[in-house]
This record gives sequence, structure tokens and C-alpha cells, in this order.
Amino acid sequence: MSIIKSQNTTHLKYTSRYSPRHPLAKYAVSQIGKLALRAQDIVAAMGYSLKHTIPACDRLRHVLSSEILGLNATNIDTYFTAHEFLTALLVVLDIPYETFADNIAQIEYDLAHYPYPLPRYRLSADVDFTFSGGANWMSRGVASSKANAYLPEDIAKMDNVERESIIQKCIAEHYKKYHDNLSYDGVIKGYRLIVKQRNESVDRVEYGLPESQ
Repeated sequence: MSIIKSQNTTHLKYTSRYSPRHPLAKYAVSQIGKLALRAQDIVAAMGYSLKHTIPACDRLRHVLSSEILGLNATNIDTYFTAHEFLTALLVVLDIPYETFADNIAQIEYDLAHYPYPLPRYRLSADVDFTFSGGANWMSRGVASSKANAYLPEDIAKMDNVERESIIQKCIAEHYKKYHDNLSYDGVIKGYRLIVKQRNESVDRVEYGLPESQ
């Protein structure tokens, strides 16, 4: 147990400042822990001079905490473009670029062709539950989670006609699955679509029950 604790402590010593949200960033942070690399050692190996160490470390933290790996950054410094920075970092961490090349290319394509961040769409049923006095917070949470009607991840990239068709299909499938099949006598009254941009609600659409019902 003491060996495991020591390993975890050592890993955290080098990785605690990062909050990775992308699979590649999580892999990179894991490598930093395994290689026991300080941020200043990493940026020095990438070619940054001593006087640029602090801003380079800040850039490193941003890239490893960004869900798009900092690839939307431009004109940060004279050393690297966003793509070059990530490439140099992978070399230092001994991570094969080819393993993540397609994913990196997809991020760059999306940045070039879609406004970022893309709107986020959340579809859910408006449900009336009859919670009894014995219903604890956990069982209430499980029941309420059934109201979520999950949309495809690429819903924001669809045109309006295709998106609306998918939404209607998801509503019909959700209603078919959960109509008269919800705990606590849950009754579906309709559906609600919430659209968020930069964590702010920008649109809200109310839907009735599927016409076939």
C-alpha cells in the first residue's frame, strides 16, 4: 500500500495543475506523471528560452485543460502555432502523433468550418411524477433521468431540416419506450428542446406528444 501511495503522490506532484478534458490531453497528463516531468522541463525541451518559461507553462496548462487542445489559439507566441505547439509537446512526451492525427484533423476542420463552440442541444420530456413520501433523492433522480431523450453528438452540425427530423424521431422513440412505463406514475406531457451557446440558453422549443399517439 505504501508503494502505491508513493506512486500516486509522485504522479500528482507533476500533474495536479492540469484538468484534461480531451482523451489526448488525459494521455499526455498520464505521460507527464510517468516521466515525472515538471512544466518548466517540458517547455524547455520544446525549445522555449528561460525568459519565456512562465508564459509557455501557462500555455501548456491551457492546452492540456482545453477540450479542443488549444487548437483555436492564434498569435500566442513567436515559437509555435497552435498545431506546432501540440506536435512539439507530443514529441517531448513520446506520444506518437499518428495515433491522434485523425482526431486533431477533425478538431481543426470543425474550427475552420463551424463557429466554436458549437451550440449544445438538450432534449427532454416534460414529465409529471407522483413522488411518494418514501421516495428518496436517489430514486427520484433515477426516475427523472428517464426524461432525457438523447440526441446524436453531431446534431449541431446538421442543417435545420435534418436536425428537426432527428429531433422528431428521438421524441417518437422516447415516447414509445417510456409512455406508461415510468416509475412514480410518471406522465409525459410534452417535450422541451434547450439550445445553449457558451453555457447560455439561446433558444427553447416546446413540442407536444408525437402525432401518431
